[in-house]
Amino acid sequence: MGPKKIILVQLYSNGDCLYATAVARQIKEDFPGSHLTWAIASFCKSIILNNPFVDEILEVDSVAKNDAPALRSFKNKIFNQKSEGIYDEVFFIHNADSNHAFYDGSIRSSILQAYQHPLTVTVQPVVRLYPEEIEKANQFAIINDLKKFDQVILFEYAPQSGQNNLNLELAIKIAENIIANNNFAIILSSANQFSHPNKSIIDGSSLTLRETTQLSHHCSFLLGSSSGITWITTSDAGKQLPMVQLLNANANWSNPVSRDFAKFNIPNKGLIELLNIELETIINCVSLALKDFEKAKLIYNQSVPLQFKTTRYIVYNLLCYFEFGAIIKHIKVNREIYGNNLSFYKEVILGIISSPYRLLKNTFKKRILNK
Repeated sequence: MGPKKIILVQLYSNGDCLYATAVARQIKEDFPGSHLTWAIASFCKSIILNNPFVDEILEVDSVAKNDAPALRSFKNKIFNQKSEGIYDEVFFIHNADSNHAFYDGSIRSSILQAYQHPLTVTVQPVVRLYPEEIEKANQFAIINDLKKFDQVILFEYAPQSGQNNLNLELAIKIAENIIANNNFAIILSSANQFSHPNKSIIDGSSLTLRETTQLSHHCSFLLGSSSGITWITTSDAGKQLPMVQLLNANANWSNPVSRDFAKFNIPNKGLIELLNIELETIINCVSLALKDFEKAKLIYNQSVPLQFKTTRYIVYNLLCYFEFGAIIKHIKVNREIYGNNLSFYKEVILGIISSPYRLLKNTFKKRILNK
């Protein structure tokens, strides 16, 4: 017999795929000598390039984000391939469909739970850079003379995670105020190109997410949004920086760094979370944190309130596909952590009651849009 053939399905997004690299490592522990194929969306493929725990990459372009029917069709196809003997094991850990049952207020936690086997390896994301990626980031640091600055701030804005709604205009205002009268540089990192007359405000869009991992070694501070850049700096190829996270407490999928760190016993001494995303507050908080982080944390750190509104959405989606077992699982997962929380049960009930109306509304919208 040849090696055990295993497929891991985690399609997107970048941060989620970073979390899932721990599952790939665990699979190699649980199934020594196995051949692991990772099914991933083409636009996230780079996250797992050169990963020592992945033997083959299956690019998937047929499943768009939030396209539940396409995802279920792909899922059925993979399990059919298992029945045909193409794969010996299928691990579908993508945070969607019936796996929404595992959501407990932390995206990483829900993805790792979906593996449904004990996790004995470190949860730290695995990233293996190529020499040319390291060199490109190092050259970026040389060209922009980063060594001459007292502080180099990596600024993650315009996140795809939905954790805040920062735009380029506000990001530049924040940068301009933070560097004023200081020997600081701020690298605005996103896919959006821009130019600025002040050479201390640097466009980081020429670097890929992987290259930005190496760039973190040339930085001293992170202004983040709990998205791909935040999480890749916590990988084994990155440099975990003191950070201020700008978060929306009412995000559809809440994923505060503090809650994630607490679940996995990761020290959070170098973390401040800011829910008041107003220009003056951000500037004052970051400016103080760059001088006295402990004092800034005492003054500005805000606890992200626990809210369960995502459960209403989860219950609705699961009911649409008659996934009653998954709804029960979702209740059990959250009850184990939060006990018999009345706010949670309220959202479960509201999800059930509102489902017929939401289904009618969404069906009507689709018909109108398709005309």
